[in-house]
Amino acid sequence: MLAHPNKQQLQDYLSQQLGVAELLTVSEHLDGCETCRQQLQVAMSSDLPFLSLHEGLAEELGDPAGHLTAAQTADYVDKNLAGDEKQFAVDHLSACEICQLAVADLRTFRNEIATSIDNDYQPVITHEQPAQSRWQFSRIFPVLTSPAPAFFAALMVILFGTATWLVWRATRPAAYVATSPTPLPQPSTNSESPAPVATPSQAEVIPVVAQLNDGNGQLVLDQEGKLSGVENLPVNYQGLLKKALSSGRIDKSSQLTGLSRPSSSLMGSGNQKTEFAVLEPAGNVLMSDRPTFRWTRMDGPTSYVVELYDEQFQQVATSLNITTNSWTPPQSLTRGKVYSWQVKASRDGEEVTTPRPPAPQAKFRILDQAKTNELDRAKRAYGSSHLTMGLLYADAGLLKEAEQELRLVQKANPDSELARNLLRQVQTLRR
Repeated sequence: MLAHPNKQQLQDYLSQQLGVAELLTVSEHLDGCETCRQQLQVAMSSDLPFLSLHEGLAEELGDPAGHLTAAQTADYVDKNLAGDEKQFAVDHLSACEICQLAVADLRTFRNEIATSIDNDYQPVITHEQPAQSRWQFSRIFPVLTSPAPAFFAALMVILFGTATWLVWRATRPAAYVATSPTPLPQPSTNSESPAPVATPSQAEVIPVVAQLNDGNGQLVLDQEGKLSGVENLPVNYQGLLKKALSSGRIDKSSQLTGLSRPSSSLMGSGNQKTEFAVLEPAGNVLMSDRPTFRWTRMDGPTSYVVELYDEQFQQVATSLNITTNSWTPPQSLTRGKVYSWQVKASRDGEEVTTPRPPAPQAKFRILDQAKTNELDRAKRAYGSSHLTMGLLYADAGLLKEAEQELRLVQKANPDSELARNLLRQVQTLRR
């Protein structure tokens, strides 16, 4: 066994003055030496460590009077004092701010920390050890009856931290400048009601601006501009939906600029029986680069020739004499270009052309390649959202495709004025 520590080492042990190596040596010795543990307990029972700190504070604050011992302070906190000893403690505490501080801090320490320590480290009371204040020994010095030096070292750190806290509290100027005795602190009771926790039913409900069933889900736009139900969409697509849902409007696509539909009848002709008109494409944007041209029939046996022109009115394609009222050019047209077309009808040697001045030209645009590729990708990725595709088609000037998608939206929302209005706007642009 290691050599017994001397008196100075034991005192330094209690006052936390030992170095790390010496502390471990003394702790290991105390673990196996009952004699040294009893000496340490005797030193503790004399309250020297506590009084040393206590009297040091008193001297620093200019109050050399006698104070409550550690045992008296602990018994007062645990309400174990009675008779004259209790009266002495009450009288002394009524005028001694230092002891008031000690009582308050020990009580706080007991209420907030000591329960967990007591559960883990409460010592066993033996016949050799009088049943003193449960607070004093089971919470402040539980290590004397514990065989584990690790517990002793850990709890000595807690004791040292508590003493340091007392010194810090005692030396704060603002805490002890008083013109009258400070009332005796009472046990901490949390009388304040806890802050109410908002439940889902109490949470603020943000008003909904628009709500539509769309494909397999539901789109919801709230007043703060948050759009839910289409989180997988790119930001620019979500912006397109937010604008339409909040305003209820579909703006005319810039791709339709310069395109206008001709009148439904032949302008300048007085013979209604010979009149006919082009149907499509006219005034719109096309996805296909090989569109089919259609027109109304003239009465009687008639043959037709379709002529196709570019923006400089240079002829780029023409049909043979045909008797049907539709024709598809054999070659693809250039994407991104604007074209115009007309039909010449021949009957009994008479030739009639539509459209002809002053009627507007039948113009159309072939969608450019980049926009075509984008819409193809969107259809594959987001085709289940009919509102998204309808707005994308409308933005590209593809009014026929936009109307088809918005009809599905209106069908899924038969009572929605918003769905009906969006569909109606696209239909108006097509006329």
